[in-house]
Amino acid sequence: MNQKPELQDLWSNPSERVVYLFKAVHKIYRDQIYEKSRQYGFTGPQIGLIIGLSRNPYITLKEMSECLGLSKSTVSGMVDRLVGQGVVIREIPEDNRRTVRLSISPDFQKNNFLKELANKYINDSLRKASEEDLDKIITGLEILHQLLTENE
Repeated sequence: MNQKPELQDLWSNPSERVVYLFKAVHKIYRDQIYEKSRQYGFTGPQIGLIIGLSRNPYITLKEMSECLGLSKSTVSGMVDRLVGQGVVIREIPEDNRRTVRLSISPDFQKNNFLKELANKYINDSLRKASEEDLDKIITGLEILHQLLTENE
């Protein structure tokens, strides 16, 4: 019988396991958000762009394409569609007409379902956790955050 190896047997050192678990949790979270956001008529890359703009308002089109790992023309097409939907505002500064700055429209910010969607998914998932498990998760994430910020 061919048994599936246990997770702890797959890595020779704990840092590999941390990286794997971190990526796995992020993928599950991202996939759930993308799936839910499709119900609102957005694609995964569009959601990535919207989330990127909410974290980095007034980012340039070039910077956004680098963040998303997509070509400038692909991002420009996505922006065109989102501008048409009233989600994104495209601004050209007076002092540099070659630059395009992007931001989320005030109307979309007011009615932004993304934060609610993201928070609801996490809250619903964590309802199953015991108080002790929640404390362990928080402590582990705080330690990871501290270690990562020390290495910046």
